Amino acid sequence: MVKFAGLKEYVYHEIKQRLINNTIKPGERIWEEEIAAELEVSRTPVREAINRLIAEEFVENRPRKGIFAAEISKEELRKMLDIRLALEVLSVSQCCKLINDEEMDELKAIFESYKRKMEEGEYEKASQLDSKMHRFIAKTADNKKLEAYINDIQDFFAYSRPYTVKWTEAKVKRAIKDHKELIDSLCSRDEEKAIEIVKEDIEAMRDLLKEDNAE
Repeated sequence: MVKFAGLKEYVYHEIKQRLINNTIKPGERIWEEEIAAELEVSRTPVREAINRLIAEEFVENRPRKGIFAAEISKEELRKMLDIRLALEVLSVSQCCKLINDEEMDELKAIFESYKRKMEEGEYEKASQLDSKMHRFIAKTADNKKLEAYINDIQDFFAYSRPYTVKWTEAKVKRAIKDHKELIDSLCSRDEEKAIEIVKEDIEAMRDLLKEDNAE
């Protein structure tokens, strides 16, 4: 069970999780009073949480219209991919050096769950497991700042992914194959191969964005 420092953190976490899990979808209006009633709190911590999420660009305050879940553009995603590449390269590099046998087993288990959800067509659940894999890899790197940055960018992509990827059978097979190769390279401590796979994965994501623009 997640423990929170106080009511403000609890409310912030609950709203952010609804965004990341797409319970609140991009472009959807957010009503302070409804969330306050559902969480059984006053509107004050809800308003404070929303202001924090506005600063993090998960939420937008549209003048004379209200508060809405942010709609992330393809251009914003492309810029974030540059940052993600730098972070992921460092993360897998450190993971190769530090991961232990127990962590390898846990990482493989997460991958198997991800693979199963992808094959079953449960893409939102698969995207959550994909994010969990990358967060776990960052955790094994034993660098709190890096882990925090990876978590932030994973939140961003987890929020946007179901609405930016149009899955086909070929894309599903490619995603499973790429993740399997990454896990294998980490578990064999092949740093060069792991970095190569991360770079290819980011380029594949760029290609997906280009395909969407062409449609």
